[in-house]
Amino acid sequence: MKKLLLGGIALLAAVGAASAADIPARMPVKAAPVAAYDWNGFYLGGYWGTAVGQSTGRISGTSDEAGVNELALTGGLTAGYNWQVNPKWLVGLEGDIGYLGINRTFNQYNDADVTVGLKTDWYGTVRARTGYVTGPSLLYVTGGAALVRMHDIFGGDTTVPYPPLTYSTTKIGWTVGGGIETKLSRNWSSKTEYLFIDAGNTSFTENSTYQTPMTISHQFHIFKSGLNYQFGGAGEGLPFFNTALLTPKHGWAGFYAGVNVGGGLSVTRVSGVSFRTGENDINGGGFAGGVQAGYNVMLDPKWFAGVEGDIGYLGLDRTVADWNDSANHITFSQNTGWYGTIRGRAGATTGPALLYLTGGVAWVRVRDGLTNPGCFLCGTVSEVTTRTASGWTFGGGTEVALGMRLSAKLEYLYMDVGRSVLTDGSTWDAEFHNRFQIVRAGLNYKLGD
Repeated sequence: MKKLLLGGIALLAAVGAASAADIPARMPVKAAPVAAYDWNGFYLGGYWGTAVGQSTGRISGTSDEAGVNELALTGGLTAGYNWQVNPKWLVGLEGDIGYLGINRTFNQYNDADVTVGLKTDWYGTVRARTGYVTGPSLLYVTGGAALVRMHDIFGGDTTVPYPPLTYSTTKIGWTVGGGIETKLSRNWSSKTEYLFIDAGNTSFTENSTYQTPMTISHQFHIFKSGLNYQFGGAGEGLPFFNTALLTPKHGWAGFYAGVNVGGGLSVTRVSGVSFRTGENDINGGGFAGGVQAGYNVMLDPKWFAGVEGDIGYLGLDRTVADWNDSANHITFSQNTGWYGTIRGRAGATTGPALLYLTGGVAWVRVRDGLTNPGCFLCGTVSEVTTRTASGWTFGGGTEVALGMRLSAKLEYLYMDVGRSVLTDGSTWDAEFHNRFQIVRAGLNYKLGD
């Protein structure tokens, strides 16, 4: 998901270029104007959102893997300080701490006596951030240090029985991401933010009949929305509780088209069906990018509804060698080519921004594969299915005006496109539950009047 950060930097550059393009070639020399919306000072806030945990356990000296992925809720508190260095640019420091509710435990595919799992309690970050100010909105990138309280679960033997080992630790790692924050009033602001957290590795000897040294890597993806309150100055209430909207207003009604860049995540699970038991998870990420078009209708000055369609490239390509199957060399593979959605959008407007939820239907071109070249009785087993999978999608985001026609957005989509079953009909089988997440930044251009 580092590619999402690069996409965000590219978006900031495009925003600056687009804003510069609106400046007339000849202008009288003037003193720098005072920012209409003051971002300076201390702020406190709260947030809520979704999180994905991806951990991968490997036996030392082999390529065998046991993956764990889980979608969970997150929520917590934020505090920070901004310095608006000039009307267009801002730097700041921010810290947050919150609940991280990842909790997944299962029995390993083709070795169902062994338990695998990941549980997290909380996480916190301390980050710098810098960004481009459009007046009532801020587009920013951020990065710094992160802490995660986690519990790795591995090993055991259900046939003896004795329990798996639970290895608990607070890991220190790093985080990087970006977001959009927009004023709801002079003091209140709303933000939409993505953070990638790499919490490093844990190493221990797992507790099973094998007693093998394990190394487990941990990555987390946080997508959250929040409210901040900036101290100082004359206080103003939230616009949802009075009649005033911020200015400048943006003409959101009508047709628009645009482009997007970001990243995709696989949160696919693989399980045995008839001949095998247990599970394994396919982790992985890749570049996503494409185009979108839509139409908005203003229901009244504060609320809107619309429809949007998009199509783009989704570059996930992952092969997993199943844990402790070195004799059989069992592998699971997944590759995606493109994705598309048709969705409704609905939400509120502050005047210069839209805050919305979105949902509808989704399609992903996906290839799932199961390979076992070392089956003693059945020879090589290789089952592959390629299809355009369909299902549903749900998400949300923030879109902010950069001018009368240009706007920028940060958006999250979760997609579930169903299941595929692979089997040789007698010995080996696997069911792929294909689930993906997209985090993307975009630019839209309003068409027509």
